[in-house]
Amino acid sequence: MSKREIVLNALFEKLSTLNVTVKRNDPLPQKIPEGGLVILRDGNVGEPEVLLSPPRYIFTHRAELEVVVQKVTSAERDQALDWLLIEIGEVLEADPTLEGKVDHMHADPPEFVDEQIDGGVTIKGAIVPIVLEYVSDSNLI
Repeated sequence: MSKREIVLNALFEKLSTLNVTVKRNDPLPQKIPEGGLVILRDGNVGEPEVLLSPPRYIFTHRAELEVVVQKVTSAERDQALDWLLIEIGEVLEADPTLEGKVDHMHADPPEFVDEQIDGGVTIKGAIVPIVLEYVSDSNLI
């Protein structure tokens, strides 16, 4: 398995400890589960920094979390999303190296979005960039 997949699987496993549905690279459904939904997107691996002799590739991989809730009122959506983001932050901060699979991991500030659903309850969400820094022996990861 590539270093990229090892890292993304470790992040997915960590996120799966949340008390919500967690998926990877799935499309956003019309109906969000009651507690909310987190979708891990693989994101962009970026151009690595190269160290020579022996060759090592230092990646700053930017994955993304789509964090969404669906509640009737604006206040309920705001509170549910806030609690879910706090829970995600606590889970990520508890293990910033993903058990040694990355050198460092951190979340950048979220970007918030509201999406009206025709004939349905509004979805509120946030896109949370997750920065994963790691070294690989291969440029192909």
